[in-house]
Formats: sequence, C-alpha cells, structure tokens
Amino acid sequence: MVSSQILVGGDGTEATLEDGGLRLVDRSARTEIPLAVVREARTVGGQHVEIVLTDSTVHRVDGGNPTAATAFVAALTAALPARRDPAGSARVTVTPLAPPEETEEAEEVKYHPKYRRRQVVALGLFLAYVGYTIGVGVARGGEEVVRPVAAAIPLAIGAALLFFAVHVTLVHFALKRRGITVPASFDFKTKDGAAWYKFTDADGVERSGRGKNRGPVARVSYDPEDPRDYSFDLSDGSTLRRALPFALGALPLLAGGAFLALLPFLPV
Repeated sequence: MVSSQILVGGDGTEATLEDGGLRLVDRSARTEIPLAVVREARTVGGQHVEIVLTDSTVHRVDGGNPTAATAFVAALTAALPARRDPAGSARVTVTPLAPPEETEEAEEVKYHPKYRRRQVVALGLFLAYVGYTIGVGVARGGEEVVRPVAAAIPLAIGAALLFFAVHVTLVHFALKRRGITVPASFDFKTKDGAAWYKFTDADGVERSGRGKNRGPVARVSYDPEDPRDYSFDLSDGSTLRRALPFALGALPLLAGGAFLALLPFLPV
C-alpha cells in the first residue's frame, strides 16, 4: 500500500503521493503522473525533488524542507512498481487551472466584448483624470497639481474595490439569468484551505473551479458566454456577503480622494 504524503513547497506547489499515482499542483496546472511511468525520484540537499520519468522527462518541484523532501522521495521510491511503462510523458495528464497568457483561450477571453468595454472605460477615466490634473495646473497654478496627483492613489484603490463589488454583483445576475448548472466533483485541496472542483461544460470542455469545500460532489453554475465566471452558491446572501465589504471599503476611499482632487476649486 502506498504511504500517502503531501510535499508542500515554499513556492506554493504541492506534490501528493497516493494509491492512484502522483499529483503535482502549482498555480497554473495540475499534473497527474501514474507511478508506472516514474523511473526514479531524487533530491539534492532537500532543496528540490526531481521526478524522472521512463522517457527521461524530469518534473522538478520545490522540496519545502530537507526532512520532508527526503521522506517524500523515500515514500515515492518504495511505492514504485516493479514493472515500468516506457510511455513516460504520454501517460501524463496536465489540466490547466488558469489559462496561460499565450494560449488561444486566453486570447479569446482577452478580446471578449466585455473586456474590451472595460478597457475602454478604464482608459477613458484615466485620460479624463489626466486632463483634469492638467486643468488644475493651468487654472490654479503648478503647486496645486500635487493634490489631484496625491488623490489618484485612494481613487485608484477605491475604484478597484468598487469594480470587484460590481463585478461580483453582475456575475450573480448573469448567472441567475443564463447560468448553466452542472455537477462538479471534488478534485483537491490547496494549503490555503481552498477546494478545487472539476466540471464539464456543455461543450464537453473540462474546467476547474475554486471555492469552499462542499463535499465530494457540488453544484456549480457557469456563464456559457464566459465560463470563467462561475459560482457554487447563487444565493443573494452569499453574493451580498462577498460584494458588500468591498463596496463599503471603496466608498470612504473614493469620497476622500474626490475631496482631495476637488480641493483646489473648493472655497477655503
């Protein structure tokens, strides 16, 4: 029987040894490796662990600490079967957890009309504020420009918080209106306590979703127009609990920033 172990790296990566094989997880992908295609495991000084496949491909993960790395290598070596499969990487499964920046899917998301509109609005607000700052310098003198420049910091932070609150709310209503609900099976749990589930959309594409641990099987609703928008809880209360703190945090920052930006024109 395989001795289950989880090697947690200092860079956030995780390597899990179970009866089913070896699973490597980082921020971008989950890699499933059958033990039959592992030639050997090794570590040098406990800084890193290298998993060498039968086709000589090497997967390198952070060792966390020397004791844990050495114990993980020992457990993995003891679990290797007597007969190996020379297929190596051909039997390795890689599932993206976040779309890489250079993939076709990322390009489609980047140029989705929703994202174009957001870029145009953000650019318009930025240019308008730059124009306002220049106007302050022309109308009130160069020394007054310091105030709108300083106000840009709380305004930017407040705008980001407000954007997130609005985004959560809009996703909620979009999923209520056109969301598709499918079963999601528990996949794995990361060290920050988040649970990852995998589900298959209507087009047959397997996707991953991050949320709270809801047991081995959960329900997830996703937006067919943009499957990156999903939710495991479509209740109004859940959305309010997520959006309200960001909105409340945004209001004083926006109010204070607006006051500082308008101060050159306010009566003293």
